Amino acid sequence: MMNNNQIKIIREKLVLYRNVFIPKELLEKILMKFAPSYTITDLCRKKVIRPLKRGWDTYINTLSQEFQDPYQTAAKYFDGELYAFGGLGVYASYGYSTQVIEWYTVYNTQVSWKRIIGNAKYIFRKQRESFFYGITTEKNIFWKYQILSKERAFIQMLREGKIWKSLPKNIDREKLLKLAKQHASVAIYQKIQSLYS
Repeated sequence: MMNNNQIKIIREKLVLYRNVFIPKELLEKILMKFAPSYTITDLCRKKVIRPLKRGWDTYINTLSQEFQDPYQTAAKYFDGELYAFGGLGVYASYGYSTQVIEWYTVYNTQVSWKRIIGNAKYIFRKQRESFFYGITTEKNIFWKYQILSKERAFIQMLREGKIWKSLPKNIDREKLLKLAKQHASVAIYQKIQSLYS
């Protein structure tokens, strides 16, 4: 039988650790020192931590009071793989949509599914490598992530059947035309040209 005092100590340590992400190495050290009868699997079963991704050495500290940034979480999830944020979250950030988002769309070359990671909700959409043009890197002090550029997001909205009567004011028109001519269908390119008049 597992000692309840041990799990209490582990919980206290994880609250003090504060960070949303915790490496496996550190978890093992904490367990060895304060709760040798527990394993990482036990902590996952008790929902004290959650694996970020199967087979990875990073876990989500569910006891952290820090904000879990959905962009950072997905960037860690797809670390080293081709991906980019898109969908409503990106459209809203550029002022192309006023909808409130609950699910973040992440285009990638690996998986298609809906998944909740920690407290962030994702729709992963599998795409071919040719889909990933017009991607930009956003960054803050600690991390960076891939996102559709304003022009690429606009092209994607047209591909999804959204109707526009004019071009958004914050878009680089020349860059938009160049991306559409090189990568989009003839129909999308003609739609964009018609919005110029």
